[in-house]
Amino acid sequence: MAKSTPIRVTSVNTEQTRRRVREVEQPIINITLQPDERRVFSVVEAAAILGIGRSKLYEFISSGEIRSIRIGRLRKIPVAAIDEFLESREATPRPPS
Repeated sequence: MAKSTPIRVTSVNTEQTRRRVREVEQPIINITLQPDERRVFSVVEAAAILGIGRSKLYEFISSGEIRSIRIGRLRKIPVAAIDEFLESREATPRPPS
């Protein structure tokens, strides 16, 4: 059986394609971390911080487990409320399994 030679396909715009391939192979990563100075977060942001879903956070808000404030039509979660919520969770002993 004869050994097959791979077929190389090139596009009409090869320079642009090569540039894209280089960017994928060697991505430029430029990350600048800045402290977050905000004092309130949206419900979606607060849920992401807590690692829970938006609906679950709304359940905690409606049950009074986490404080929230209204600014106009928006519901916001103060940073202090997130900290209090986390502290209350750490203080609660786990039931035996």
